[in-house]
Order: sequence, then C-alpha cells, then structure tokens
Amino acid sequence: MAETQNICGIAVYLAPNAGADLTARIRALPGVELHAASGERRLAATVVDTPSSMAIDQIAAIHRMPGVVAASLIFHAVDEADSETDACRDNSCEDNSCEDNAACCARAGHQADGTTPIQQPVIR
Repeated sequence: MAETQNICGIAVYLAPNAGADLTARIRALPGVELHAASGERRLAATVVDTPSSMAIDQIAAIHRMPGVVAASLIFHAVDEADSETDACRDNSCEDNSCEDNAACCARAGHQADGTTPIQQPVIR
C-alpha cells in the first residue's frame, strides 16, 4: 500500500554572487528535486518528506545556504494513500470479498488497471 506523501513546491531565489556549486548542493539534499531554472538566479523545485528528513527541514536548510536569498513555499499538498486504488492494482479487494476485481474497482470508482478517472477540481 502506498504511504501518505507530503509534497512542497518551492521557488528558490539566488544571490548574484551565488557560488557555481550552489545548485548541486541544493540538489544533493534528500527529498529535493530541481525542475526548472529561469536564468541563473531562480529555481523551481519540489521537496518531499523522506525517512531521514522532513520537507520543511530541507526547505529551511536551502534557505540558510550561503548564496540563497529566499526559498519560498509556493505549493503544498498531502497525497493521501488510497487503499482502494492499491487494491485494484494488486488485483485484490481490501477485504478480499470480491471475486471479480473489475467489479470491485468499478464500485470503488477506479478502472481495473488501478487508475482513477480525472475529476474536475471543485472551486470553493
């Protein structure tokens, strides 16, 4: 079964005199993945919890690095584990009461391959 995952999207702003190795030092932190750069001074990254560190600690570590002006949280989500989807992927129901996996998945609102149809977001 998949575990809950804490996902943070951050914008990192670098000082004009930031060292050439700063990007590599940021990338080396556990749970950090760089996705884009705009020029030499702006980075977009995701940071996730790992068994050895929390995302918030890695964001603070980035913010404290010499040459970093700011590391700002711009997106946050908690991806909850979905036991029904995992059951469909494993071809078994959560309580093993379904003889037909496709029927089990259909009742759970999933396709037999474990995917969920795309739903429109609710704007509140």
